[in-house]
Amino acid sequence: MVSSLSGLYLPETAHKHLPETLENAENFGVKRCTIPDLANDTFEIQGTWHQYLINQTIPVDENGEYEGCLWRSGNDSGNGSVLPCKVWVYDTSVFPRTFPTEFGLFCDSSLLINMVNVVYLAGVALGATVGGLAADYIGRKWVSFIACLIHGVGGLGAAFSPNYGTYVAFRFVVGSCQGILNSSVVVLIMEFVSPRRRLVSVCTLAMSWGIGMVLTTPVAYLIRDWRYLQLAVALPPFLYLGFWRVIPESPRWLLSRGRYAEAEDIVKWAARVNKKAIPEVDQLFNEHSLQIIPSLSPLKIFHAPRLMARTAVIICCWITVAISWYGLTLNQGSLDGDIFINAFVLSVIDIIAKASMFIINIFGRRKTFCAGMMISALSMLTTIPVHFFADRESPSTSTTFTALYTIGKMGVSGNFNLLFMWNGEFYPTGLRSFGLGLGCTFGRVAAIVSPVVMDRLGDHPVLGNTVPLILFGCMALFCALSGLYLPETAHKHLPETLEDAQNFGVKRRKNGINQNSNENTPSTFEMVS
Repeated sequence: MVSSLSGLYLPETAHKHLPETLENAENFGVKRCTIPDLANDTFEIQGTWHQYLINQTIPVDENGEYEGCLWRSGNDSGNGSVLPCKVWVYDTSVFPRTFPTEFGLFCDSSLLINMVNVVYLAGVALGATVGGLAADYIGRKWVSFIACLIHGVGGLGAAFSPNYGTYVAFRFVVGSCQGILNSSVVVLIMEFVSPRRRLVSVCTLAMSWGIGMVLTTPVAYLIRDWRYLQLAVALPPFLYLGFWRVIPESPRWLLSRGRYAEAEDIVKWAARVNKKAIPEVDQLFNEHSLQIIPSLSPLKIFHAPRLMARTAVIICCWITVAISWYGLTLNQGSLDGDIFINAFVLSVIDIIAKASMFIINIFGRRKTFCAGMMISALSMLTTIPVHFFADRESPSTSTTFTALYTIGKMGVSGNFNLLFMWNGEFYPTGLRSFGLGLGCTFGRVAAIVSPVVMDRLGDHPVLGNTVPLILFGCMALFCALSGLYLPETAHKHLPETLEDAQNFGVKRRKNGINQNSNENTPSTFEMVS
């Protein structure tokens, strides 16, 4: 988590001009062309003679600010040819060494900074799909720990990358492992506990994500060199490998593979830890639990039309939440104020949003999700009247825009984690990781375009920087309405077979009484958790 967000502290330079003074340039990475034939040129003004050379060599734009990508050749008259430069000097007062400054990713090459995010998110999308399938076939635990190991190795490789291409390749590896962990760990947690404990478990996992975001800010504040920062956030995955003997495999997955002895040992261990009584060994698993659930092909979803329709809806929800969350998170540097303070505040907002998940068992998954998306939609769409009717130069307008931005992100953040739990709860055991991985994949694919959306649509001649928020708001409004079709899964037991999933949440009448298949029938390992 910390590794995936460390890139937020690489200053964005696309479409930005060089401020005239250091005070104006304090909060973002600034540079100017090097003065030719001047040895030991620096960004800081060395004296009046240095200021004179800068004025003669560096042209200014229409706003009276120094150009960051051009220099002027010729004599003192200032009428020489204006040429692009390939060597710059940088302001190192805030960041002594950054990823763009080391590899010269400015001007015509500035799009390569966004490409790093695009490649990383493409890796997350691939990992979500591959990890879901692998976890269904070889186990949740093995897949999680292998991905954790490779994640750490990829992070170290990125920290010591000698060039841009190598760094991007390692970031793809890290993103792939992140996608695998997103699905496999959530499924492992959901399958090990009963419905009343499921919420607490998933919320704890969500809070760890939020804590990781909060910790990123002071770490980045203390470690300003991008290589040391990358190295610092690459080490934690290796520490997690020490939990191999502590974290068990999913008993539900073991039962689905007919590995009764291993599942029985885990259930007995859970009962002993939780001080719960269990039946005799020969009665430990009922007939339903001991039924071997064969591996299901993902194509079987087409034989369950209701599950297929729910899959389509949840995919739309994933696309909306992912593109909105990543778009708003990666663009937080565009907000007024200090980059560290903004990042810290938005990280705290993320923790608050994730903590609000504890109300899910009170109001249910469906109501909470739809309400969160509606709040997010209204706050982001409200930026339209603020843009057109408020005084753009007023500090209160900037504060209002930032508040709406924050509220919109809060609604999306809470639902991001809710989807991880809700998505897997109405799929059968044999397809649960695949179903969650499928939703994650579509979400990550949508997230890939989020940097492009913010970059290309963030400066409209009429709507200004509200175009991305309008787009995200309309998508959130659609999800708030379509989410009503998805089943309520609170306090329900997970479906085991494809038939269970097809009938999940559908009331049947038998002898004049409404019944819900076997949603309320707990398995033995749920009773001891």
